Amino acid sequence: MTLRSFKLLTALCAAAGAACFALLSAMPELIGVILAVPGGLIVELLWAMARLGEIWRAAAIALYVLISLIPAAALLAVSRRRKPYAEDWLLALLSAALFLLMYRALDDSAYINSLALQAGSLAVLVTWLALRLLRCFNASDNARLVKLSKWAITLIGLLSGFAAGWQLAAAVAQLLTSLWIALLADGVSALAQSGIVIYGCLLAYELSLSFGPGGELSDEAVDMAGRFYRYSARALTAVLLIGMAANLLKLAFISSQPSSSVNVSLPLTPLLFCLAALIISRSMAAHKRLRDDNDLFV
Repeated sequence: MTLRSFKLLTALCAAAGAACFALLSAMPELIGVILAVPGGLIVELLWAMARLGEIWRAAAIALYVLISLIPAAALLAVSRRRKPYAEDWLLALLSAALFLLMYRALDDSAYINSLALQAGSLAVLVTWLALRLLRCFNASDNARLVKLSKWAITLIGLLSGFAAGWQLAAAVAQLLTSLWIALLADGVSALAQSGIVIYGCLLAYELSLSFGPGGELSDEAVDMAGRFYRYSARALTAVLLIGMAANLLKLAFISSQPSSSVNVSLPLTPLLFCLAALIISRSMAAHKRLRDDNDLFV
């Protein structure tokens, strides 16, 4: 994917974020539908099957067991190819979580546990994916590492674009309705921080494109890493100052708010992104200098 395509996809995600905010604002009942997907739909399907008769009830029980065993089956498939890594055993835990949470949802005639079903299973699944990704990063060669980095940068950029579109629509809606300084300050600061992350992702993706075919560090890549480092340092400062300004503004206008309390927060996600960018870009430059020194020594 070219840098231009990445920019276009990010812009489309921002438009999608704004559209989703507008749709949910116009039809708030959709929130309940979204929260019911996919856990609520699965439970609803099993409930509908169980009401059709004894045979269908047995089929619903069998389907419930099969759905719960899907992650365990994935673990079995992995173990046939190689010895499972430590984090792969989380797939067995995921099967157990699905089995217990789905049983609780089915046992409740109101099946109000669809959100718990999603939250419990997704927590295990996301942990497993994150640990597997870390292992790939640690064990892969340079070419594969660059490919994985592009996927990670693309995902962060698209999610940040969606968040930026959502936050822009929310800030505009806040201006058009009631001007609450606390909510407006939160929205504007979040939008600015998302913009900082998006531009950082563009620089990071451009940096990944400057590597050699085998993931080699070129002089162009080192120059780009230096540019990325300087931007990350400024971005880290900007994120801290924007968050501080938003918190001070909320405290200054606390008397004009409908509530006497305000939420003073620290923007952890942009801070983590900027810190990671600082470390990665600095390490790349140091690695290139070390390799050049070794070449001179040889």
